[in-house]
Amino acid sequence: MCGRYTIHIAKQKIVEAIDLEIPEAYEPDYNIGPGRDALALSRKKDDGLSAKMMRWGLRTPQNFHINARIETADTKPRFRDAWSTQRCLIPANGFYEWQSDGIRKQPYYIYSAENELIFFAGIWFTSLKTDQSDCFIILTTQANQSIDDVHLRMPVCLPQSFHSDWLAHILPKSEVSRIASNTVFEKHSVSSRVNSVRNNDHKLVLERTPQNDDQLQLF
Repeated sequence: MCGRYTIHIAKQKIVEAIDLEIPEAYEPDYNIGPGRDALALSRKKDDGLSAKMMRWGLRTPQNFHINARIETADTKPRFRDAWSTQRCLIPANGFYEWQSDGIRKQPYYIYSAENELIFFAGIWFTSLKTDQSDCFIILTTQANQSIDDVHLRMPVCLPQSFHSDWLAHILPKSEVSRIASNTVFEKHSVSSRVNSVRNNDHKLVLERTPQNDDQLQLF
């Protein structure tokens, strides 16, 4: 599961990292939630690689999809065409996950132990309405040992050396899963302020202390 993430790196640093111009609409964001426009990298059949703003989440008559399991994304009717023809990458600095003890849910910030930027593997969908942006969903897989004490699922992350093959649709599912399982994450608990998407500032990713957590300040 991935229901919230960040990309707070400066615009010029993203340009240098991906060697692409990015939209003027991009702004650093510490609390990206479903339904928000966010930066995504994709390759169309007749064009080269591009970076554009897409909406996070696919709305259907029955559901609002923000994630798809990599184990079944290539076979489910809702996702299999996009898996075959419209893969994308979503740059991020990290993501949030909530650990439940049966009484309350504690948010954690999870990020790469090695790289400032990580890239979620995703699939994207062309908007049928001219006044709406295209949309994407994030692929998830079983969490590995670095974070499975927080949550059982995690986003599929791909190192840059595999980006070209992923976007060219020549990286098979088994290899994607293997690569993702080897991603090493760091994590720390963060303020419950992240629970509201109305909060969007750099303090959200700081390790939780009595001074920056609204719940702890009550005691």
